[in-house]
Formats: sequence, structure tokens, C-alpha cells
Amino acid sequence: MSDYNSFATQSHYSSYNLSQNEARVLHSLVRYPGSTDQAIHSTISMKKSTFSSIKTRLNDEKYYKRIFVPNFPRIGFELMMVMFGNLNQFTTFDERMRIAGDTVKSFTEDFQVLSEANQAYNLSVSQNYTEYSKNLAKFIHLYSENKFLTKKGMSVVAYPFEISRIHSFLDYEALLAKLFGFASEPYPAESIIPTNKVSKVKLTRAERKVLAGLVKYPDDTDTLIAEEVGVSRNTVANAKRKFLKKGICFPRVIPNINKLDLKTIVFSHKRFNPRITTAQRKEAIEMTRKLLSPHFFVSKDLDGFVISSHANNKEFEEVNSQMMEFYNKTEYFIEDPISFKMDATKVNTIKDLDFLPITIKILGFDPEIPIKDQ
Repeated sequence: MSDYNSFATQSHYSSYNLSQNEARVLHSLVRYPGSTDQAIHSTISMKKSTFSSIKTRLNDEKYYKRIFVPNFPRIGFELMMVMFGNLNQFTTFDERMRIAGDTVKSFTEDFQVLSEANQAYNLSVSQNYTEYSKNLAKFIHLYSENKFLTKKGMSVVAYPFEISRIHSFLDYEALLAKLFGFASEPYPAESIIPTNKVSKVKLTRAERKVLAGLVKYPDDTDTLIAEEVGVSRNTVANAKRKFLKKGICFPRVIPNINKLDLKTIVFSHKRFNPRITTAQRKEAIEMTRKLLSPHFFVSKDLDGFVISSHANNKEFEEVNSQMMEFYNKTEYFIEDPISFKMDATKVNTIKDLDFLPITIKILGFDPEIPIKDQ
């Protein structure tokens, strides 16, 4: 209960159409995505009936959704890719989708693709750079041929898991804690996609089916998942325990930023000064989590990217100015960051956290055949 001793005013919660208890439940669901309801309501000292009714309401009104994220390096992926930039201002989103939409949506490795007006970014994971480059070549050819790109084109940066650091991968806990005035702490290490050298796990065919089932049906019971993928309920339960214990996949609870009245999404890519110290890096990471509360934050020694959500442009500029004071004082960057702000109410979501196609592919299943028949 100590995390909730100092609450913001009731009017603060009302701005999100939430009561104080509803804010507590939403925050706790995001903070403890792998815990049972009993464990959560005990942790936050709330009656079971109160917790259950609030959780039902939040779910019915789509304040959050539950997903399972594969632990990419543990099942055979080598790197994460990010592509970002501005598009030809004389073209429209509808025009681009009419000509290139089917191709863009067909790229299995892409799991999030957002575009607003004439700026866009996409996030991907891939088995290796060659696999990713096949999609990239198709994209560049199609967009160049139809004059959708600016002369500068799109920037592409690779983050191999072995030499990168994942500070936040769909971690919305810090954001909700800041919005609601709660204490915050990061996900435990066992719930974070690992970096450095990681050994690929060997899964049986039944375990691979269960993993695909969890990604496809994250809200279903073990019994329903078993029926969908063609294994026994005990197999699902045992495999799930193994996956969570060994970090083969992670549950995440994703809040609906539109319901929380967050109107600005900011993407920023930064190149670092190689002379910055370890202490300065650590301080920058801590400040980034505290001030920007990013849901994606990935870096290598010389560069990194951050994606965060904010109430509006003004709120972002206020916290970003505090970050920039530190960066300028330490000469943290070798060039100005590349940043762009998207209007969350107008953003076009081409793909949104769609991990199933890449999971099916890496596990060796045919996407055209039901999993239970393979």
C-alpha cells in the first residue's frame, strides 16, 4: 500500500474519467502483468470484489489490453530495427496506402508501423540483417518509384540484441505512475528482453504451439488456448510456467493512451558523444525514465531511440527542456537529435504490436494452416 500513500487530487483522476481506485487498479495491472488478480489486490490492499469490478469495467471500456511478447533473442532473432523519417509532403497517407499499403502490411518482421501526416516510423525484429534487407529493398523501391520519399529518404538503424541495451520495451508503468502520482520502479530483470550473448532455447513442437497460442490469444484461458492449438490443457499450463520462469515470453498490459487523454507521441533518435562517461550514461537513463517515461527506449554505445507519450506538445517541451539542459552541459550528443511529434488523435496505425506473424515464422509454422493442424 506504500506506493499509493500520496495520491493526486480527485480532479486529477477525473481528467482521465477514472476514480482514485480505478487509477490504482490500472497502474497495478500494468506494473504486475504476470501476477494473478489475487496477488495484485493483496499487494495494493484492495478488496477482491472491488478489484474485480473495477478491472471488469476498465477492460469493458478498453482502458487496456493484454499481450504476450516473445523473448526475441531466446527464440532466434538477432536484431531489432527502426526506420524513421519524413515523407514527401506533396503525398497523402491515403495515396501511399492505396498504392503501397498491401506491401507494407505484408512485411512479417514489422510489428509496429505508425504514420501521421508526412512522418512515420516502424519497428521490426529480424533473424538477421539479410532478412530485414529484403523487406527494406522492396519498400525503398516502391516508395522511390512513386515519389513518396524526400531526397533524404528514411533513416534505418540496427540494434543487434547482443550489443544493445533495452531499457524499456512496452513498459508503460513509469508513464502511469507519473500521470497518477504513484511511486514507480522498473520491471524486474527477468521480465525484460535480454541483451548481451543469449542462448536460443529448444522448444518441443507442443511448446511452440503453446507459444504461438499465447501470442495469438493472450486473454484466453489455458483450456481455450489448448483447443485452439491442438494440445492438452496441462501442456498449456506447463509450457506457460516454463516460458515465464525461463523468460521465453513476457506478459505486458498496454494502457489505451487515447483514454488517458495523451495527445502527443514523440519519436527521437540520438547520436551520442563517444567521450561520455559510464556515470553520465547512467544518469541520462535514469532521467529519461523519470522525465520522459518512454514505452520504447533502446540504445547502443553511440546511439539510441526513444518513443514516449505526453499530454500535449507543451508538456513534452517542458520535460524535454530539462533533459536538454543535462545533455548540453555534458556535451552528450555529437549532433542535434532527430525528433518528430505525432498527434495521437490523428496518427494512422498500420500495424500495432502485431507479434503473431514473426512468431509463426520463427517457430516454423505455416501461416495459412491452423496451428492445431500442424
